[in-house]
Amino acid sequence: MTSPAPSASSASAPQPVQTPGPGTAARRRPPHELLGLTSPAYGGDYNPEQWDEATFAEDLELMAEADVNMVSLGIFSWARLEPREGDYELDWLVEVIDRLHDAGIAVDLATATASPPAWMAAEHPESLPMSADGVRLGFGSRQQYCPSSAVYRERSAALAQALAERLGDHPGVVMWHIGNEYGCHTAECFCPACAQAFRSWLAHRYGDVEHLNAAWGTDFWSQRYTSLEQVGPPAAMPTFHNPAQLLDWRRFSDHQLRSLMEAEARILREHSSRPITTNFMGDFPATDYWRWAGALDIISDDSYPDPADEAAAHEVAWAGDLMRGLAGGHPWILMEQAPSAVQWRGRNSPKRPGQLLLWSLARVAHGADGILQFQWRQSRQGAETFHSGMVPHAGRASRTWEEVVATGRALKRLGPVLGEPVRAQVAVVLDWDSQWAMSSAIGPVEPGERFETARAWHRSLWEAGIATDVVPAAADPGAELTGYRLIIVPAVFIDYPELAGRLEQAAAAGAQVVVVGPTGVVDANAGAVLGGYLGSLRPLLGVRVTDHAALSGPVGRTDSRAALVNRLSRVVEAPAAETWTGLEAVSVPLRRVLDQMGSPAPDLRAGGWAEEVRVDEAPDDADTDEGREPVEVVAVFDGRGGGADLAGWPAITRRPAGGAGAAWYVAADLDAVSRAALLRLVCAHARVRPVVADLPDGVEAQRRGQVLFLLNHGDRAAEVTGVVGTDLLSGEACTGHVVLAPRSALVVLDNTRPASV
Repeated sequence: MTSPAPSASSASAPQPVQTPGPGTAARRRPPHELLGLTSPAYGGDYNPEQWDEATFAEDLELMAEADVNMVSLGIFSWARLEPREGDYELDWLVEVIDRLHDAGIAVDLATATASPPAWMAAEHPESLPMSADGVRLGFGSRQQYCPSSAVYRERSAALAQALAERLGDHPGVVMWHIGNEYGCHTAECFCPACAQAFRSWLAHRYGDVEHLNAAWGTDFWSQRYTSLEQVGPPAAMPTFHNPAQLLDWRRFSDHQLRSLMEAEARILREHSSRPITTNFMGDFPATDYWRWAGALDIISDDSYPDPADEAAAHEVAWAGDLMRGLAGGHPWILMEQAPSAVQWRGRNSPKRPGQLLLWSLARVAHGADGILQFQWRQSRQGAETFHSGMVPHAGRASRTWEEVVATGRALKRLGPVLGEPVRAQVAVVLDWDSQWAMSSAIGPVEPGERFETARAWHRSLWEAGIATDVVPAAADPGAELTGYRLIIVPAVFIDYPELAGRLEQAAAAGAQVVVVGPTGVVDANAGAVLGGYLGSLRPLLGVRVTDHAALSGPVGRTDSRAALVNRLSRVVEAPAAETWTGLEAVSVPLRRVLDQMGSPAPDLRAGGWAEEVRVDEAPDDADTDEGREPVEVVAVFDGRGGGADLAGWPAITRRPAGGAGAAWYVAADLDAVSRAALLRLVCAHARVRPVVADLPDGVEAQRRGQVLFLLNHGDRAAEVTGVVGTDLLSGEACTGHVVLAPRSALVVLDNTRPASV
């Protein structure tokens, strides 16, 4: 089977566009309408084929006790559904769905294509994935398939069709669940089939080998091709790969996985009217979820924050805001979380008392209309034996079960939240293509894979109590920028002229636009932006980056006494060996903010990333700069730490954009204190305020429609004043003063507040 043609745009200026489909933001309906819910979905992955009849009967009783109203079924059942190639056994699945339906439990039915059975590996070994070193991976785990395999594509499509034809209109099936965690273990494959599919993808993208040579810059290192047949995947190589080749490989690998999901979605829609989802994994680096979201009716997520991480509650908020963004501002569903501990970390800490309910409510606060777990019953055997389940090994005699029941009881009372929006005045721009381009580049630093800069700025906003959306760099009908008062553009490595235009419009309309380096460094083919980085954003910002000045950190010195005799080197300083850089606020308003933050006032610092920035005195195009305000230097590098060679250079700048709007540039990796200080100043300009002001430490506030969530993540009780309404969890009235126990929440319906606020 040949690979479908990629949906990438032209090679000259590709944009990260969404794939059109029934689930696009403009047409997406909220999950509770699609699923017929009157309270948030609650339940988890269910695998009755792993248990006997007596256990199944007990499960139905326990599900009623825990107020379970939905389970995900069949996710890893391919071997049972098709025990031999082309031989389907579906009667057992139909019986399970019938009994669940009779018990009032809806089914999210998986296509079961996430883990092919043993017969496929044995009879079609070419369907197994190949590593970059050319090793075929074996059977006995999961996701052991090549995304380009003709056999896998044919059999997965056939299984989806068999299930859809048999169960597409079953009243117990309310949603289709395609695959499972695409790319989690097999994000790429380097086999001959993938190499050929890659060449076909490149032919569609570039047309011919000469356009590919130009896009990849193959005259460097004598990499020039005379035929597309000479091109292969970026497998194991003697030294550095071609960054453009690797960037396109990541786009191709994402496309191959996505085309599998889209093929199954087309089949399901031919035979069923039920909504479709596949479970995302937060900001998973291998798949561009902006592209995936358009093909889905419901956005769903798997999320596993570490209870041993003090910032785990931010992980909940970050994933929730991202999923809401992928849904075009609409609600989404949490498809998986752990009731307690996972089993796949080096050390696996259980959730603390109260954390299951607290984090579940936090997800609802950030837009979730369903809270499902992996899994319903803890496995007795296999790789996930020690991954927690809603029904743990100890059964009812456990804290986990008690908290599972309490969570189900609480969620059942949250019907008024369903479908309600989270309204934010701040947006953080996120772009997978830029992350791929930055991680494909050879230097100037080795970035992480998980959007570290975006996460850091989002966390500072979250810590400040400010509701925040996550939006794509590309234009999308559901993610316009002109409605936001503050827009953060953190390390969008690719220069997007269209994004620059949208940011110009937003700033002209009064928004504060904060751009954080490294941004606008390369074009869409990983070629450096010439004439100064920032590219299309230079007219808006009024500055250009002329060089990067990353700090390398300490360099090891093996001889502690060498300075006694090394006459030449002992007087040489190496600022780049530091891990931080000092900044000085030269703007009076920023100095005032620092004074208000403490006594003595905290200083400004940045981490290992810094840039040389020049203010554009004479713009390239005088017409585009006509009428623009001059650039104000807000802070400079002060020479402390690793900044000796940058002393006096601009570190933070601001350019008014007419009216109240302005564009800020941050040429350093600010630490938490410095981000907080700058955000206080910028939010004052933007007239952005916290959801609830002056909350005690540890307490997060989020609002959905008329419902206020107060979430105490701390280990101490917290008092909050000015709370008026009805606590949905207890039914009691709140008349101003409430006390939140450690790791607990209050969900208050304010009947006096208009729903549109």
